[in-house]
Amino acid sequence: MKVTALNLAWAVTRRASVRRFRAALLHPARAQERWLEDFLRANEGTAYGRAQGYASITSVTQFKQRVPVTSYEDLAPWIERVEGGEREVLTREPVLVLERTSGSIAGPKHLPYTAGLLSDFGAATGPWLDDLTHAFPRLLTLKHYWSLSPASRDPEVTRGGLRVGLADDTEYFDAATRFAMKRLFAVDGAVGQLRDVDVWRTRTLEQLIATEDLGFISVWNPSFLTLLMQELVARWPTYVYPLPPKRRASIEDRLEKAGAFVGEAIWPRLQVISCWTDAWASHALPGLRKFFPTTPVQGKGLLATEGVVSIPLWGVRAPVAAVASHFLEFQSLEDERVRGVHELREGEAYAPLLTTRGGLARYRLSDQVRCVGYHLRAPMLRFEGRIDRGSDLRGEKLNATFVEAAVKQTLAFHPAAFALVAPDLSAEPPRYVVYVEGAQDPDRLAAELEQRLNEALHYRYARELGQLGPLTARAVTHGEQNFLKELVRRGARLGDIKPSAFDPRPIWSDVFA
Repeated sequence: MKVTALNLAWAVTRRASVRRFRAALLHPARAQERWLEDFLRANEGTAYGRAQGYASITSVTQFKQRVPVTSYEDLAPWIERVEGGEREVLTREPVLVLERTSGSIAGPKHLPYTAGLLSDFGAATGPWLDDLTHAFPRLLTLKHYWSLSPASRDPEVTRGGLRVGLADDTEYFDAATRFAMKRLFAVDGAVGQLRDVDVWRTRTLEQLIATEDLGFISVWNPSFLTLLMQELVARWPTYVYPLPPKRRASIEDRLEKAGAFVGEAIWPRLQVISCWTDAWASHALPGLRKFFPTTPVQGKGLLATEGVVSIPLWGVRAPVAAVASHFLEFQSLEDERVRGVHELREGEAYAPLLTTRGGLARYRLSDQVRCVGYHLRAPMLRFEGRIDRGSDLRGEKLNATFVEAAVKQTLAFHPAAFALVAPDLSAEPPRYVVYVEGAQDPDRLAAELEQRLNEALHYRYARELGQLGPLTARAVTHGEQNFLKELVRRGARLGDIKPSAFDPRPIWSDVFA
């Protein structure tokens, strides 16, 4: 089948999810009530449903009163039963696979995936892609690149025989969509099964540069794409010379006219790039823009391993709550009150609570979002960072959201290619170090960053008491590459690693040595 026909067939599969989402945007409270009612009736006979009294719950209010807010630690005993092969623990639906979280900071967690949960992911991604093709109609005639990370682990099966880990991101979609996607992809899915990072990178770039009709690039971390482009520059003859003469000549002619090494010269039909743009990811955008100065960039919504919180819509200033995918609640980070999706206050920060057809009920994500207004009757949510990555060596109580904001403010005056704040336990008293690459005056950067950290009461108090030493700077080379390499070594998937300027683990002095 031709690219256009495949894209059109894929668009047809999205119609039902688009209709549901559009209706939910107008009546979010009604859509959420119906979703919850279906969830409760479907799962009232499960072990967890009986324990929480799902059968007797007849309203959203009762659900909030009777079912507790949970964390992974609360659900771990139930998930262990699923891992052992027990059925109907969290959901009546069979568990198809246990998906891992990225494990980039905390250890990896296993989350049950069912056909219903995968369908609910589609209820979010379908409207997003449909909206994008309306904004960029030429996408229907072009191929896509969706980031494929190198395999970081051997295949794994639980003691009960359940597979751990999706083979690739196409498993989030239905069979018809997977058929279309695998034929539209510029890079073969088999590349994602490679274990050697160098081989994976070479195969990825070989297939990308051979794809003249590339129209869409979807990655998570902007640095993922930037590093691929840096490799392309470093080994340009290796990749360009094997191309057919006509393709090679057209690329070289466009590069000469551009006067710089830019992706638009290699892929002249590229329509849009999708990647993280909020919170610390915004610091990685200038690096991406050096290689793609004119291609439109759309920020992603908040899509966690557990479920979807928000999706982007073209021309809407912030991602919109995924009101047709799961039952969504939001716990205020100011007064801890839990509000429904239609009750959020503009300007207030929240932690999302998800109830999903994977069996999670009122599961609190460790993400901070802020309501910045409404699109129709659904809230627009800007992602602001993680709230679970904290460090408290001597009572200073630092968290990632605060530290990353302080680093971002400091880099506005002291630009750097890479910056990471982490604890140093080798000193007495212990202290924090900012590992920095490309700064003109690292010591001055550290001094000004220290001033901003002192705006936090507990950090300033620990410093005044001498319980913490002063923050210092350490210049590094290949900072981003070594940061990503270490997290991959620890089991994270390369393409899933979230951009960050703060890591509470005292491991980085050895890594950057």
